[in-house]
Formats: sequence, C-alpha cells, structure tokens
Amino acid sequence: MMLSRLKIKVPLSLLAGWIAGDVLTAHAQRSFTLTVAPTNQNGVVVKWPAQSATPVGDLPIVPQFQVQRSSDLKTWAPVSGMLTGALGQTLTWMDSTGMQGFYRVQSMIEQEYAEMNNARLASGQLTGADFFGAKLFGANLSQAALSNASFAGADLRNANLVSANLGGADLFGVEASGALFDQGTLAGADASFADFGNASFFNVDLTKSDFTFSVLSGADLDFAAMGGMKIDTNTVLDAKPALIWKIVNLGAPGAVLTGQDLGSAILTNVNLNGAKLNSASLNSSDLRGADIRGANLTGVDFTLVDFRGTLLNSNTVIDAKDLLIWQIENQGAAGANLTNKDLSAASLQGANLNGAQLNNANLNNSDLRTADVRGANLSGAITTFIDWRGTLFDSNTIVDAKSLLVLQILNQAAGVGKDLRNTNLVNIFLIGANLSSANLSNANCSVSEFFQANFTGANLAKVNFSGSDLDSCNLSSAIMTNANLLNVTLVSANLSNANLRNAITNGANFTGAIFTNTIMPNGTIRNN
Repeated sequence: MMLSRLKIKVPLSLLAGWIAGDVLTAHAQRSFTLTVAPTNQNGVVVKWPAQSATPVGDLPIVPQFQVQRSSDLKTWAPVSGMLTGALGQTLTWMDSTGMQGFYRVQSMIEQEYAEMNNARLASGQLTGADFFGAKLFGANLSQAALSNASFAGADLRNANLVSANLGGADLFGVEASGALFDQGTLAGADASFADFGNASFFNVDLTKSDFTFSVLSGADLDFAAMGGMKIDTNTVLDAKPALIWKIVNLGAPGAVLTGQDLGSAILTNVNLNGAKLNSASLNSSDLRGADIRGANLTGVDFTLVDFRGTLLNSNTVIDAKDLLIWQIENQGAAGANLTNKDLSAASLQGANLNGAQLNNANLNNSDLRTADVRGANLSGAITTFIDWRGTLFDSNTIVDAKSLLVLQILNQAAGVGKDLRNTNLVNIFLIGANLSSANLSNANCSVSEFFQANFTGANLAKVNFSGSDLDSCNLSSAIMTNANLLNVTLVSANLSNANLRNAITNGANFTGAIFTNTIMPNGTIRNN
C-alpha cells in the first residue's frame, strides 16, 4: 500500500535583538551563539558558527540556516536564502538596508531519505528535524530532542529512542518493529498506519497520540500513559493493553474484571465504581484518583499499588492489609502503632509516619519515597529492598545501620568519595545514587538495585555485584578489576575508560552499553 503525507517543517529560531549600535548575542537550542553588530556603513552583520545538532562523537548533523528580520517581534520576513556551512565554520550575513530591527536565525535539519542505519545521534538537539523516509535501522537516538520531528515513512526498526522526546512528532507509516521508546514521550504524536510490532513503550507518555491503523502486536506497553490515545478497529493491539486502554478511555463502572491482569498500568482517575475485580492483578499499577467505591477487591494483588487520592467507601470490599495501606496513604499514620504489621510490597510514597511505631514491621520491598519517618521506631523491622529516595528522617529515627547508610547516600550525598570497603550492601535500593569516586573495593553489592547510579571514578575492585541491576549506570573511569558481574544487567551503562580486567562477566547483559577505551576482562581494549 502506498502512503503519502504532507510534510510540515518546523524550524528552530534563534533571536538576537534590536540593533541600535551595540553588539548583541544570543544562545540557541542547538547550542550555537548568534552575534549581531553594526557596520560602518549603517548595515548589520550577523554571525554564527555552523555547529552540529548532535554531541561530539555522534554522527555530525549541521543544519541549514535562514536569517529573518522583524520590527515588532510579531511579523517575520526572510532576508536571506538558505545558508549552509561546514562543521565549525563561522557563517556571516550582512544586511545593508540600514533598517533597524530584530533578527533571528532559523535552523532546519533536512535528512529526507538519508542513509543512517546504526548511526549514533544520542542526545541530539533535533527538534523539528525532517527524517522523512530515512533509513535509521538500529540507530541510537536515545535522549534526543525530537519534538515535532518527521519520521514519516522512515525505517526505525530496532532503533534506540529511550528517553527521547517525540512529542508531536510525525511517525506516519513508520517501520519501527523492535524499536525502544522506553521512558520517553510520544504525546500528541501521529503514529498512524505504522508498524510497532514488538516495540517497547515502557513508561512512555502516549497521551493524545494517534495509533489508528497501526500494528502494536507484542509491544510492551507497561506503565504507558494512554489517556486520549486514539486507536480504532484496525489497530492491532494485544488483549491486556487493549483492556487497559478501554478502562482508561471509556471507564469500567460495574464491569466484571474478575481475575484480569491489570498490572503495571497507569489507571489514574479511572472509574471502577462497583466493578468486580476479585482475584485480579493490579501489581505495581497507579490508581491515584481512581474511583473504587463499591468495588469488589477481594484477593486482588495490590503489590506496590499507588492508592493516593483513590476513592473508597464502606461498600468497597478489600482485604485488611490493603485497607491499612490505603488508610496510611490517605489519612496518615503519624504516631500510629504499627508494630508487627505487614506492610511489605506497599506503596507508601509521601506517607506521614512521623513518630510511628514500626518495630518488627515487615517493610520488605516497600516504596517509602518522600515518606516522613522522622522520630519513627523501625527497630527489628524488615527493611530489605526499600526505596528510600527523598525520605525524611532525623536523629530520632531508629533504623538498622545498613538502612541508615542507604538513607544517607540517597538523601545526603554521603556516598561521594566515601570509604565503603568491605561494606554489606546486599538486597538494597540505591537507584540514582551518587557514589562517584567512592571506594567500594571488596564490598558485597549482590542482588541489589543500582539503576542510574553514578560510579564515575569509583574503586569497584573485587566488588560482588552478582545478580544486581546496573542498567544506565555511569561507570566511566571506574576500576572494576576482578569484580563479580555474574548475571548483572548493564543495559545502556557507560563503561568509558573503565577497567574490567579479570572481571567475571558470565551471564552479564551489556546491551546498549557504551565502550570507549574500556579494558575488557581479557585485557583487550573495546570501543563502540
């Protein structure tokens, strides 16, 4: 089937200012400086460097430019043709009319039908770029700014667009099977008539996007925000995400959802009033603001469900443990006696537990981000795998030594340069922790969560990381000699200049990892 599409180019503009005898400068989104200065003949000279829209080390993309002038900042008129330059060249344009005004330079990236398979364009400032029909198979566009860009008819199969901003982008007719869009946004994007088979949209904002006539079979849509997302009878969508889409966009009051899998779903503000959800799985789902009044929730898996603002009443049938978690989240538990209570796998974000008695409570695998545990007694509590990010604690908080260390590393930057040799950091969450330049040699960090942690320049010699998550970690210049990386995930980790000599890497996953002058276990140097 032949598909055609009207292309709309969205240039970026750089405004300099009103010329009245002074030299003016401005900085653009694409990181170049514009200088406007008067000449001796009452003219104006505009200068700027032709810089790449992508970082150093990536495939260089130099935009085209056009100078425009306005007298009122409302109406703009082009005063130059399309200007191009070599990378690093200073472009100069002169206005000899003697007219005063504001000047701006628009930059436009046109890469229609470009051959860019496996190209690295990560973190590129590519807003409004035109990649119509481009070949980008396996390309790395992670963290790129791509709002309002055009990929209509392009080949994005197996491309990496993790954390990319594709808000308002044109993905009409794109081939994107196996592509990764995780943690990014496609809000308002036109993704119709496209193939996203087996693509990953984990934790992606799909609000008000258009997926009509598109293929999403096998796609990972866990934690995808689907409010206002357009699909139709021609959209190929697996049963679970199709049901979640229906609940999110049409509501499900009184619906029979017994035993359904609604886990890992964004169900904020949905209407489940009177619904029969007994024995359903809502594992890790977001129910903030949802209406579950009168719903039957017996036997539901509420592991790590966010209940904040959820509407519940006396007609809601819910298990005692889950009701207690709802009460703590919505009514607080300052000073409460929660001794020996089972609060495992509970989402307690922002909960008020100030002065609470939590001794011998089970808090294993609970989420206590931004919770208030100042003055709380957690002696004897099970505190493995707790997410302590942003948790409020003080000198009156009674907690075991390992948990206190984790609290300090996460919330007081206590890990930077710290001597942590031989430390026990087993079964903990240190997501996003800053451990740069720390000495963790011989530490036991097995079966722990270090996603996006910063280990820049750290001494990790002989550290036992077996079974841990080091995805997206910054391990640049880290010493990892003789480290145990058995079955460790290092997806998208930065291993530039790291030393892995004699490290154990059996079963390790290095998918998408960055290798620059990296010393591998066998002593070879690896670059990608």
